[in-house]
Amino acid sequence: MKYLLFACTLFGAFLAFVLRTPVPEGLGEPWKYRLLIATMSLQALSARIRAYFQPDNPHAYIQALRSIRDLTNQPSPSEIKGSNIRSKVTTFDGVRVRLYEPIKKEDSLQPALIFIHGGGNALGSPDGYDRLTRLIAERLNVVVVSIDYRLSPEHLFPAGHLDCLRATSWFLRNADQDFSVDTSRVAISGDSAGGHLSATVSQAIHDDQTLPNLKLQILIYPVTQSLDLLTPSYQKYDQDFGDEGVLPRKRVAAFTSMHHLGRSDPLYMQQILSNEHIIEEFRLNSPYLRYVDHDVIPTELRKETRLYLPPRQGPGNESLWNQIKGTYLDPRWSPLLREDLSGLPQAFVTTCGFDSIRDDGIFYAKRLEAAGVKTKWKHYPSAFHGVMFLSNFFWFQVGEEMTKDMVEFIQNNI
Repeated sequence: MKYLLFACTLFGAFLAFVLRTPVPEGLGEPWKYRLLIATMSLQALSARIRAYFQPDNPHAYIQALRSIRDLTNQPSPSEIKGSNIRSKVTTFDGVRVRLYEPIKKEDSLQPALIFIHGGGNALGSPDGYDRLTRLIAERLNVVVVSIDYRLSPEHLFPAGHLDCLRATSWFLRNADQDFSVDTSRVAISGDSAGGHLSATVSQAIHDDQTLPNLKLQILIYPVTQSLDLLTPSYQKYDQDFGDEGVLPRKRVAAFTSMHHLGRSDPLYMQQILSNEHIIEEFRLNSPYLRYVDHDVIPTELRKETRLYLPPRQGPGNESLWNQIKGTYLDPRWSPLLREDLSGLPQAFVTTCGFDSIRDDGIFYAKRLEAAGVKTKWKHYPSAFHGVMFLSNFFWFQVGEEMTKDMVEFIQNNI
């Protein structure tokens, strides 16, 4: 009887989450989206309950959430009947990676793809992303490397970037001999925080004259800056979802705080949410602000923000600014702020209509184009942040379209 009562309580909580989830008009497959958000909400609730019993562990909640998500996103076996792809876990220069290789290989050197998973620099893993990365490897029939970089809050910036750079550099130096890969035909890709890391690694590899340049960069709804958390897309998200959905502004602020400080600091989060982390002198005189100019966003997209407010011009918090400016202006943190983007790999940038960080991808795509980098930007109006992959149990038509477009872009340009 008690188990039945528990099951009914759990089902009631799930149903409540389903019914309370806001779904704005135009979002694709709304009921499937409701089920996804309800599932994520239950996972978060379960993680909070587990963390309650670990009061001495400051990272208990995020660690519990990781383990709960991993339970529902188990990797597939090394080999699957009917597939030409074999996977295994190994290390590249001390960095753990999940490696996918064709079983029947071509005689000549072949291209390859490096993939970096998303999750706000705090969640996600190559094992959890296995279904997506294996699918991409099967469709391309090439070597795919999925990097298991260190996560916050246990590991602060720039640990994740350094891991991804180390693994990518090792691969470029050894791929021809060890994996029959043409090192002049290696692409890099990632979603969300993985898109951010793909951009920063592309920049670092370009600057290393001892390495071949990456051929392509595919940035899936990337985050590229932290100067402005009140762009039109952030404001639109507030109006569409409030604090609900996949990536509300408060969650962005929490991920940012964990990545920078190793904890969710309420005052820090409050300051960046109101754009008070930037002092007035910087706003008035810095050339960096032109990179987050709202007028760069296409008019038809800016108009989707029903109650748009121009950027605030308050005095800012000088103490906080002095603490964070070295990090926030570092291109490894904010790839958008790198002054010279010329010579970077050909790019494919995707953005979503219902995504708080939509404008980050647009800003970066426009800057790449202006620098002479051949760039394809595609906007998916009905998509939300994470639509390509969030769970093994929820796949969306627009996410499949995005994956198909990514694979075709690589096939046509590698």
